[in-house]
Amino acid sequence: MTTINLFNNAKDFIIIPAGEVIFEKGGIADYMYVVIEGEVEILIDGKFLDITSDGGIIGEMALIDSSPRSATAIAKTECKLVPVDQKRFEFLVQQTPNFSINVMKIMVERIRKLDALVVSLR
Repeated sequence: MTTINLFNNAKDFIIIPAGEVIFEKGGIADYMYVVIEGEVEILIDGKFLDITSDGGIIGEMALIDSSPRSATAIAKTECKLVPVDQKRFEFLVQQTPNFSINVMKIMVERIRKLDALVVSLR
């Protein structure tokens, strides 16, 4: 089961127009978001890190360690997102092991991309 399957029938989605900032680096981390439709660009200090699309998640690090946002997320296309607060996140982690594994896989992919970016800047 992919992460998106858990949210396919969610009624609490939001629509974000293309070009709109979803969250900014340094901002308060109150939600992560599941991308149901669309593409989200992830930037760190204006430098491109990743594009997240259908089935992906953004902002998950903030719910894990309660730190300010480490990146900026901008809707590259119109996006349908499901916000996930701390309580819902913890419930999903406890009740749906696959959700936790998917979150870890996404985080590992991003770390590898960040590593590659750092190496390319040397």
